Amino acid sequence: MGNGNETNSGFEKLNDSNYGTWKKLVKALLVRKGLWDVVSGDETLPSGSPNTKPVRAFRKRQAEAGAEIILHVEPSQLPFIEDDDPHVVWENLAAMHQARGMATRLTVRRQFWKLEKGELSVQAFISEARRLANQLKDIGVTVDDEDIILVLTGGLPPTYDNFVVSLDSTPPSNLSLEYVITRLLNEEARQLGLIPAAETSERRNVAFAASVKRNLAFITCFNCQKKGHFANDCPQKKKTETVAANIVTDPESDVEEVYDGVW
Repeated sequence: MGNGNETNSGFEKLNDSNYGTWKKLVKALLVRKGLWDVVSGDETLPSGSPNTKPVRAFRKRQAEAGAEIILHVEPSQLPFIEDDDPHVVWENLAAMHQARGMATRLTVRRQFWKLEKGELSVQAFISEARRLANQLKDIGVTVDDEDIILVLTGGLPPTYDNFVVSLDSTPPSNLSLEYVITRLLNEEARQLGLIPAAETSERRNVAFAASVKRNLAFITCFNCQKKGHFANDCPQKKKTETVAANIVTDPESDVEEVYDGVW
């Protein structure tokens, strides 16, 4: 059930703090009803006398668009929508809400930078961070992806500390907002038990093995001085160890025969 501030369309009416979200939802509503062109200004008053059919049709669409806007705002916003032209009303609302005072800018900034996950799901937490970021952009504050990443990682509970540490070791070129969001959703699934621990461990092992394999070409063996393997895996060392084992297990064997072909 609505809270009294919601419209019949199911979203919150325009108030002093939700303009960014509101304008997108109302625009979608007007597009669906075929009224957006008279609000955006793309469709203008046809030429002719007021009683001609095209002019009457245009005026009717203007009135319908204006009514939709009025029904989707709180009473405090009514002084800004007194014009009969919905295009003028739309522009007035944009100018008023985008020309916010310093106090409003500081309030929204504070909400953004102090955002915490708390009891929210990760998806809801991400959505709220994006909503506040868009609200800041609507009032002229620059917010980039790095800012959103900082808010998301800074607002996580202690159970995500290891996750944040792992991000710190990620190469900057890979640390995109999409990457962080994907990792964050996966971490939530792991903590909720939706991804078995064994599977997570196996994935880490596979990733580590692949990383080692990619870097072997740059490894120099301390035993034979050749590249492509570690000293523990050196073929020459293993061959020597096999010879030594044969000598121990068969002390009466001919040493020269054992080493035949090795030297």
